[in-house]
Amino acid sequence: MKALILSLMIALAADIPLEDPAEEARAQALMREVRCVACENEPVSQSAAPIAEDMRARIREMILEGSSDQEVRDWFESRYGEFVLFRPKGQGLSGFLLWGGPFLLLLAGLLIGWRTVRNRPAAVRAEIESEEV
Repeated sequence: MKALILSLMIALAADIPLEDPAEEARAQALMREVRCVACENEPVSQSAAPIAEDMRARIREMILEGSSDQEVRDWFESRYGEFVLFRPKGQGLSGFLLWGGPFLLLLAGLLIGWRTVRNRPAAVRAEIESEEV
């Protein structure tokens, strides 16, 4: 019975702002950095999903407990994986592919374009020479 009452109180208090404006501002900033696991491309600050309400309540609860911003991010990452963060850490091979992959693809495209343009005049000259013979 106590668990039911506590769950109901948390659900009803999920979107009640913190009393301290500075703490509420921190909570709002963190809510924009954490992805809703149900909506996937929405921050928990904008999602109407029930799990997003729970996540907002957990962020506020952790701030009231004195957790730092990094501790809040780490808690969500440990629970849901790095996917839950809009700004992933970018460490290891996955981080290299995430942050370096687009640049590598751009470089590959430029190299292919350069080689195509460079080889094109030779192909045109060979075609002209074959027509003259």
